[in-house]
Amino acid sequence: MNRNSGAKKKYYYAFFDAEYTCFMEKDTFFDKEHGGELLSVGLVLCDKSFNLVRTYYSPIHPIYNARLTGYCKELTGLTQKEIDEAPSYEAVFQEVYLLLQEYPVKEIFTWGNDAHTIRHDIEKNHRFVAKRFRKIAGQLQDITRRLTKRVYGKGITLSLSDMKYICGMEHHTAHNALEDAKDLYRITRCCLQEKYDKEKAARLEQYIHSRDVYHQYKRFKKPPVVPDAQKPAQPGERAGEKKETGETAERMLKEISMQYIDALKDCYRRADGTCLPEILALCDDIRSLVGMEARDCPKLEE
Repeated sequence: MNRNSGAKKKYYYAFFDAEYTCFMEKDTFFDKEHGGELLSVGLVLCDKSFNLVRTYYSPIHPIYNARLTGYCKELTGLTQKEIDEAPSYEAVFQEVYLLLQEYPVKEIFTWGNDAHTIRHDIEKNHRFVAKRFRKIAGQLQDITRRLTKRVYGKGITLSLSDMKYICGMEHHTAHNALEDAKDLYRITRCCLQEKYDKEKAARLEQYIHSRDVYHQYKRFKKPPVVPDAQKPAQPGERAGEKKETGETAERMLKEISMQYIDALKDCYRRADGTCLPEILALCDDIRSLVGMEARDCPKLEE
C-alpha cells in the first residue's frame, strides 16, 4: 500500500501579467488589424500559504508588429533589441506550460480581463497554436472583484496601483509583466491576510467616488479648436495689430475666467475646504474653453 495515498496533493497559486503591442494614431506603420499581440509575460508561483516559490519572465517576438512604437517602448520599458532577440510565442508558452506542470496550480490570477485579451490574440494572430496553450488562457481568472469585495464588501473598479496604495506599496503601475505579477501576488497576500491600511482604504474609496463624478460631469476632454483663429488680417488692419489685439483679448478672457472660477469655488466650498467634484469639473471645462490646462481633477493624498 502506498504510504502517501492519504496525503493531500500539494497545489500552488499563480499570478500572471502580460504586456501587449500598442500604438498611437500617428504610428501609421503599425498594423492595427493585428494589434494587441503579446509582448511579454510574467508569472509568480506561491504555495497556499503565500510563500513565494518561483517566478518566470520572458519577452515575446510578435509576428505582425515586431517594430515597437515609441509609445509602447515608453509604456513598457521594452527595447527594440529585446523584442528582436525574444523567443516566439510558442516557445514562451511551452516554458509556461512546463512550469505549470512542475507546480500544479489551483488557480491563475490576473488583474483585469487578460483572459479575454489573450483569447483574442490567439484567434487573431495564433489560430493554429497548440490546445495546451489555449487551455492556459482558459485558466486565467480576474481577481479584481474578489479582492475589492474582501476590502470593501462590494466589487468596485480599482486599478492595480490603487490596491498597491492601501497595501503600503509605491502608488504606480510598472507596466512590466513580471513586476506587475509580483505586485498582484503581494496585494493578494496583503488583502487576504487583512494587513492592508484601513484608513487608506477609506480614503481611496472617497477619492474613487470623487474622481468618477468629476469625469462624469466633465465635458471637454481637451480644449476645443477656436474658430477663425488663423484668419488673415482684414483690409486696413495690419497683421501685427490683429495679433496684438487677439493676444490682449485672450489674456483678458483668461483673467476673467480665473476670477469666475475662484468665485465659483468660494460659493460652493464645503466646511472641510473642499469643493464638490461636479464644480471642479465645471471649473476645468471653463479652463478648457479658454485654452488653459485642467488642474482640478481630484487627487489621492499620499
